[in-house]
Amino acid sequence: MSLPLIRLAIGRTNGTAHYGVLLDGAQPLTMCATHSPDLQPIGENTAHTLCQSCTRAWLSLTTSSSSGEPDARPAAGTGVSAMAHRPIPGHLLGYCGKALDNRRSAARRTCANCTRLSDALAAFTKRAVELDLPVADPCHVDDAVLWGTKGRANLVTGHYRDAVSGKAHCGRPLDQPLPGAQPCAPCRRYWEETEVLRQIQTLPRMREQSTDWTDRVREIFDDTVAVLEPGDAYTVSGCAQRHHVAETLGRLHTGHAELLVYLDGEDRLSEVRVRRERLITVERPGPGKREGERRVFAV
Repeated sequence: MSLPLIRLAIGRTNGTAHYGVLLDGAQPLTMCATHSPDLQPIGENTAHTLCQSCTRAWLSLTTSSSSGEPDARPAAGTGVSAMAHRPIPGHLLGYCGKALDNRRSAARRTCANCTRLSDALAAFTKRAVELDLPVADPCHVDDAVLWGTKGRANLVTGHYRDAVSGKAHCGRPLDQPLPGAQPCAPCRRYWEETEVLRQIQTLPRMREQSTDWTDRVREIFDDTVAVLEPGDAYTVSGCAQRHHVAETLGRLHTGHAELLVYLDGEDRLSEVRVRRERLITVERPGPGKREGERRVFAV
């Protein structure tokens, strides 16, 4: 029988929540190796603060790595001989939480905190053999899809999702797509006004920009989502699409970037919300020079 990954906490309504499982239906086991007999399952919509070690452990289990990623990187702003950190797959983020440099480490010393969480995660996956991992958030979704609200039984009214807040345009928290629903009036009004402008102005511009993209002079380099600018394109592990950045929608959340991208493979626009330390391959038109860059010239 598979074990679902759940949230565990000592307090039912607040405190620190951990990701983990219940072994044999009763024994709590957390991803970060926090031990307490008082840990118990809690709901999703509580006021708990999520354990940052468990968050990073969850990322390491649910994010696909890019090809050729090194096993160790130095911290951002340090030299290659500085202490080595273990990167979370697909991120320039260490198991310890430090931002990492986009270079391979040449150090012999390794971060004790990275090792500690790595060992805890290995022990967790060894004990929770039949772990049922949650499906990772999709890279992009159809913005025309209607969503149901959290904690409510209304299966008739659906809402359009705002990528910046992660909520409905009317402010309600969302749970999952709700096929066949009727759109909420405030959400529909906002979405229609925005969609008309994007279809008339943004979509034709992005189609033209993506035409003959591979034949343009451009620099290609690996970095994080945080460096993206309108006019860039990027690819990310786990998704075969090239994403052309049309707009930055907002940076209200320090841990995420919100973007409007054009998907040339599907010929449509989509709002995306991506962790800012996510490792991507950036394509940027025009001259430039940076360490590790790969120049591509038009033929």
